Amino acid sequence: MNQSPLYNTNINKHRRLKYGALAVALTAAVVALIVIVNAVFTALASKFLWFADMSREKLYTISQESIDLLDDYRETNEFHISIVFCSLEDQVKENYYSNLVLNLAKQYAEEFDFVSVEYVDIINHPEQVDKYLSTSLSRPKTTSVIITDGSESRIFTIDSFYTFDSETGDLFAFNGEYKITAAILQMCGDDPLAYFVTGHGEDIDGSVMWTLFEDAGFRVQKIDLSKETPDSTAMVMVINNPKYDYLGADDSVNEIGKIEYFLAEQGALMVFMDAGSGAMPELDEFLALWGISFEEMLIRDYDNSLSVDGTELVAEYTTEGTGASLTSTIRELQSIPKTIVNQAKPITLLYEEKTFGSSLRSTSVVLQTSSDKTASATPIDQDGEAQNGIFNLMTVTVNNRYIDNEAHRSYVLAAGTSSFAEDKYIGSRSYGNRDIIFNAMKNFGKETVPLDLDFKVFVDQGLDVTKGEANRLTLLCTVFLPVVVAAIGIVVYTRRRYL
Repeated sequence: MNQSPLYNTNINKHRRLKYGALAVALTAAVVALIVIVNAVFTALASKFLWFADMSREKLYTISQESIDLLDDYRETNEFHISIVFCSLEDQVKENYYSNLVLNLAKQYAEEFDFVSVEYVDIINHPEQVDKYLSTSLSRPKTTSVIITDGSESRIFTIDSFYTFDSETGDLFAFNGEYKITAAILQMCGDDPLAYFVTGHGEDIDGSVMWTLFEDAGFRVQKIDLSKETPDSTAMVMVINNPKYDYLGADDSVNEIGKIEYFLAEQGALMVFMDAGSGAMPELDEFLALWGISFEEMLIRDYDNSLSVDGTELVAEYTTEGTGASLTSTIRELQSIPKTIVNQAKPITLLYEEKTFGSSLRSTSVVLQTSSDKTASATPIDQDGEAQNGIFNLMTVTVNNRYIDNEAHRSYVLAAGTSSFAEDKYIGSRSYGNRDIIFNAMKNFGKETVPLDLDFKVFVDQGLDVTKGEANRLTLLCTVFLPVVVAAIGIVVYTRRRYL
């Protein structure tokens, strides 16, 4: 029996409706399943840190250098490190930059069993941070991060985990790993004492050098030698660009004598003086015993400077003596970074070796001006004539003596600049300034220093070239390359003409 066309049409419509509804239902089910799986996976990925760091600078990953530095503290029961965020987790995640710090902190907690991540709601429960304030002068905010071992705390702002360009103020690097690892090392490892001398107009407040010592695990304190005596356990004393002289043996208090005693007990002294410091008879006489003489002159080198006035010098590394050990890790790199010495005065070494009782003191150069002798030094008072040649920018003197057949060493590091640790030199991977300070700390006896932890640059497109390098690049682009192109053109034309 033949079916009518109307019947067949109804059957086809019913089938299309049935299959269409099934397709819609199946599509909805698949979409729902994908949403559920995505939500579950996202939650698990957030909890267990399932992600692959595809960024060139590995912004989201703890480096092997940090793992190596902290490996010795695994499975310890002696301490516990808490990384405390002063807002609830959801609030921290709302901001990209705070969330980047949070993800990194979670990695530390995942990697090391002695680290945990915690959250404190300081808006509704401000009393929960009171226990951290006894060891810190900073008052935390909602954007603060506290790293603590229970007895000692360091309070950071979110900005402190990033590096900003000192000239433009633009954010250009993430240094969260460096800050967190350095803070853990400070609390877990050996924490020797470092003094910054005050009372003579020294540059201390807001000093980047102070922060470098903290990051290397030192306990840092100010000391007024006219009122206080250095602790025998202290390792380093820093004199940073004093404006007035120190009290000597003929004064009511002998500050120079306290420094001498400190060095006799196997300490280390770091002295930074720029061209505007001026002469200081008592301090100068003391440094002369260590073979160091700061000259009252300003160095300029127009061919090897980052500034047009020739005072922002690109230093040259020496390769011999104890001083060379402070730059060895820099010189071994495939691309050797520059070290900058700004507004520098020259240092004259008064001897190579000299005996003082049972001690032998030896001097060596760390940094100097160009071996091409392009630098000149002009007297500060402008009365004398300029001198051309090679000038010492940083030196180190080592005092060796034996007590009961055991070697004891003390050091004096001298630099003819007070800006060696400025933000723009320390906060950039383009320069070797930070590595030299850290290498000095290691040589002075600090075992664990976060030397190999670099800032992770978001965009690194800057060029730092000296005037000499700029001239060579200009010559290359304006003369050499056009000549080569012209020569190739002539050859091609000649060959085509005689084919």
